[in-house]
Amino acid sequence: MSANPRRRIWPSIVDAALVVLILAVGLAGSLGAYRSLALKAASQQRELLNAMGQSVVSAFDLQLVRTVETLQAASQMLSAQAELTRAQFARYGTSLANDATALTLLEWQPVVPHAQLAEFESRANLEQPGYRVVEPAPDYQGDGFVPARERDVHVPVRYSWPEMGAAVGVDMAFDPRRMRSKLLARDAGVPIASETFPLIRRGQPGAAVTGFAVSAPVYRSPRPEGVEARRRELAGYLAGVIELPALMSEAALRADANGLDVFVFDQEEKHRLIYSSAGSEPFQSNERDTALNVDVGGRPWELVLRPRPGALAAESDRTPLLTLAAGSLASLLVAVAVARSLVIRRRLERTEAVLAEDRQRMANVLDGTAAGTWDWHIDSGQLDINERWAQMLGRTRAELEPVTGTTWERLCHPGDLIEASLAMKRHFSGADERYTAEFRMRHADGRWIWVQSNGSVFERDAEGRPLRLAGTHMDISRRKADEQRLHDDARALEAANRQLRDLAIVDALTGAFNRRHFNDVCLAALAGAQRGQAVALCMLDVDHFKAYNDRYGHQAGDAVLKALAQTLKDSLKRSTDALFRLGGEEFGVIFSATSAETALHFVGQLNAALHALGLPHEGSPQKVVTASFGLAWWAAPSSGLTPDVMYAAADEALYEAKRGGRDQVVMRCFLAGEGEAEARPSEPLALSDRQA
Repeated sequence: MSANPRRRIWPSIVDAALVVLILAVGLAGSLGAYRSLALKAASQQRELLNAMGQSVVSAFDLQLVRTVETLQAASQMLSAQAELTRAQFARYGTSLANDATALTLLEWQPVVPHAQLAEFESRANLEQPGYRVVEPAPDYQGDGFVPARERDVHVPVRYSWPEMGAAVGVDMAFDPRRMRSKLLARDAGVPIASETFPLIRRGQPGAAVTGFAVSAPVYRSPRPEGVEARRRELAGYLAGVIELPALMSEAALRADANGLDVFVFDQEEKHRLIYSSAGSEPFQSNERDTALNVDVGGRPWELVLRPRPGALAAESDRTPLLTLAAGSLASLLVAVAVARSLVIRRRLERTEAVLAEDRQRMANVLDGTAAGTWDWHIDSGQLDINERWAQMLGRTRAELEPVTGTTWERLCHPGDLIEASLAMKRHFSGADERYTAEFRMRHADGRWIWVQSNGSVFERDAEGRPLRLAGTHMDISRRKADEQRLHDDARALEAANRQLRDLAIVDALTGAFNRRHFNDVCLAALAGAQRGQAVALCMLDVDHFKAYNDRYGHQAGDAVLKALAQTLKDSLKRSTDALFRLGGEEFGVIFSATSAETALHFVGQLNAALHALGLPHEGSPQKVVTASFGLAWWAAPSSGLTPDVMYAAADEALYEAKRGGRDQVVMRCFLAGEGEAEARPSEPLALSDRQA
């Protein structure tokens, strides 16, 4: 008798253990899904912050890159100029400000040994009366400046553009922090950004603005090699001053629009905070921070984006918790259902009640997924559908009665019907395990909606022919619209990228290649020349162009540049010949010529074509627009010839033509091994406009 109670208890223990196991597995799965979704949500938030960060960085990074490139190019031009005047520097400043909008000030800071300081001040006073070399006074008495103290080398501000409020005469060598970046730039030969400091603005009252300077070294000879040579040949620095609040204004606006605060740190200054859009509140690291590294003229900055409270909150943030709750509830429901099934199995009288409960549960699942169901009796053609199937089409099931396979064919888009029928045939034949198709169906209001149909054959006859096919319909119109938008956005992005590539190498006014593309074309021409071909570079500069602009206006000047560029392009003979606008009214032509005479003849044709235009110029002795040409030709260049050497040789010939009276061609010929370093021919060859 004692065994009977144990037999009755043992199945209950087994059932209870099974229920507990199912519940544990379900809860573990729910917890795993929660962790996966939480990680995915965090990853999506990081990606969103990174995308926002790239947008914020792009607000000032492109300006900085353009500023550094502009200063680099300008410093090389100053290296080739023997003497710089105040008026010339003003023109430089006006031109560079158009190319580098981030610049607040542009300063020429020559290097002056202390023994030459008095002579330097004397020469400066001839051009700028009252000029003196000073430095900020420790106690800022009087005008706040005192004569510069004795030191080995002074770095005074000689010229500034604009001059209003500029630090003209201030010796930058007084501050080791300001000099640190200049000395690095001197040794590296490239522009280097300084750390941030209060900007010196003479004659302007009020609190000092925080900013920094990008210093480009200017040497007495083009591109000296090696640190010692650069220190020996250093003439001074071309410094571009940038106000930090102005630089970061657009970035702060973009960040604010996305609910973010921006913090910028200088990593070379022990991670010092140099900018904050959150005001004066102290910075404390936060786990939601996103850090981006930015190179600012060779100086590493770290940009930290911090979402404000509630900035990135969304309904999707609650998805992991909802999934955990739903999964736990589902696990509990499954466990309860199993327990009930086990009890019902042991109580046969409740079998029908359990089946009814299962059918109701299935109906709830279908209602929850918003799926339309269908059951096709293939032999008779009858199609059984639920109400949701008809609601997707803006109808009721009663309006569609009688529903048959023909009803579906009538509502399906003709362009999709063939593919859907083929998918069904593949499933009937056994080639596809399930029937899956996407097609459009006509809505009651006349529009087309996208439907995804899934199903399978669940009844066949003795010969394997399908008798009944059942499945579901899901409305996927929104997904299809999203896919189309993504496709359209990708095509628009591709077109924008193509346009950007063109803008990066072509001058917008004249259609000629720009200075940035010059080195690439030079290298390509030299690659062909090193296989035994000669190469030539011609540089030309419109004569008295400033006088032309002053007399006729800048629009007329632009028209002259366009006409000149078109004439030069029409005169090019080979596909490898290329025209460049190197700056202002200066152009360059790279071409191949088998001999010096051929090269000279070709340039003479360019000069003749310009004369043939007959553009009136009352400010010119010839009464028409003319140009001076500098031509450099290499008979057999080797790998030692570089674009910079070519540029310097043609530029020197151009200046010789200018000094010789303008409206002429000056040519320099280099035989094998010549003209690839500093070697120059003894006498230039000149060709007047009449001889051309």
